[in-house]
Amino acid sequence: MKKLIVLILIATTFQSCKIISSLSQLNLKKAKVYSYTLFDKDIKYIPMHHLGKKAFYDDVAQKVKMYKQKGYVVYYESISTHFTDNPKVKDTIRRKVRKIKGFSGSYKENAPEGFSEKYIPQPDYSELGTDSTDVRADINYLQFINEWEKQNGVLTLDSTDLNTPFGEPFAKNIEYTNKQYKAIVVEFRNRYLIDIIKNSPDNKILILYGKGHQKDFKRQIKANKT
Repeated sequence: MKKLIVLILIATTFQSCKIISSLSQLNLKKAKVYSYTLFDKDIKYIPMHHLGKKAFYDDVAQKVKMYKQKGYVVYYESISTHFTDNPKVKDTIRRKVRKIKGFSGSYKENAPEGFSEKYIPQPDYSELGTDSTDVRADINYLQFINEWEKQNGVLTLDSTDLNTPFGEPFAKNIEYTNKQYKAIVVEFRNRYLIDIIKNSPDNKILILYGKGHQKDFKRQIKANKT
């Protein structure tokens, strides 16, 4: 149980979504599909979590295949780490992102040993059936930090942030409030997603996004109809 708690804390720190809202989320074997409309667009939404049962991801892959056969285009969640060719800017942004995360590396890299015996990390989207015709409907790290600093002020890197090489152990206390977290990691990215949908020529869209995004996504869909 201790390993499970540690993993949940790691997974929910920065994956945008309250990835595991309960232990039952980990044990889902079937993916639910929710329906929304925005103007003339038919939108299906599959709430994702980034750790779970293999059966769950197999079911997602089956549903992706089915909806793509019906003409849906997949819009998926994935903050891009590619945002500049300037090495100095890239280094600074990566360190600021790490500071907000509070740990180094990904949830996959931080998963307790042996955890994969029961649960697996979310497969790559290509393994779930996406291809080049589908859309990464998400921001990049530079956009993330720019919006963070717009709302909360410039993020200052201290000696630990600056002197700890990437790939080495890094753990710090979380330095943001739940309100700050939600405003950027959920609401800002949802606005970005909805803007992409509004300006897209696609009328049949299947969204693969975190469960923690769904409530605010539904709220923003409703707000755009009024």
